[in-house]
Amino acid sequence: MAFRGIYPPPELIPAPCGVLSVARVTEYTARSYDERWVRGFSFEYDSTPTTLELLTTNDASVTGGELYDGSSDERYADYYPFHIEVEDLHSTFGLPGEDRFDRVKKQLEVATQKALELELWDGPAAKAEFTTNPYLSKTGGATEAAAAGAYPAAEALFHLEQALANSPVGAAGVIHMTRDVASILGSRLVFVEDKDGKPSKAMTRLGTEVIIGMGYSGNGPVGTTNAAASASNRWMYGTGPVDVHLGKVEVINEDLGQGVNASINDMRIKAYRPAAVYFDPSVHYTVRVAVPTL
Repeated sequence: MAFRGIYPPPELIPAPCGVLSVARVTEYTARSYDERWVRGFSFEYDSTPTTLELLTTNDASVTGGELYDGSSDERYADYYPFHIEVEDLHSTFGLPGEDRFDRVKKQLEVATQKALELELWDGPAAKAEFTTNPYLSKTGGATEAAAAGAYPAAEALFHLEQALANSPVGAAGVIHMTRDVASILGSRLVFVEDKDGKPSKAMTRLGTEVIIGMGYSGNGPVGTTNAAASASNRWMYGTGPVDVHLGKVEVINEDLGQGVNASINDMRIKAYRPAAVYFDPSVHYTVRVAVPTL
């Protein structure tokens, strides 16, 4: 049969409005730099002053003027990074001229955002290593209910907006939600467009940044009644700002031959990168959302 030609695959593009559209991202381009943080680090946050209060012109305390008492608060937290890995397994009788290393690296670059979102919401790596890493659905700590019960998405949103006002210094926060909840909210969210006129970043009408995660599960705090996301049940969260650290994408195989299993004529190529994702824990609120069942 005559060779009919091959069309290249469509470009892989991360979904808009995900965690990377909002987070402060630090990328490392060499393994030597990775060594400084991949074994664990501490992160600071400046949002919890020892005291915040109003005083008179004579430096006297004002009744009802204390805004925050952080005398017992920590100013930093420990974090232990994790790794994101992509495996590409195909027959050695693949398409001619195919760059298998390039393909697996592109897959990892795009999949990074979804993997970060899964860890940020449910913390599977943190649970596996029994670390103290913060994640959205973690019980205890600073996690608080913005309101008791379940609410339609629009009402849940205003409960979270008000809860974020409890930020010790009144700093801007971030709201986290699944794509179905964001779709229900519709025009209550504002979208910033990129140079091509496509949505790239979401926020509420008040300007609070919103992460709409492809990797977000919608689960509530572990152990809480109705914690599991279901056909009629989701959760939303409000936190402080989000930070992401990303190590260099590395292909594990030294060459193509190293990935070949000659007995079954397949080739296994793997790429990985270290990563970390966390938020300022000075505010950490949640609210349950009652979504319409289909």
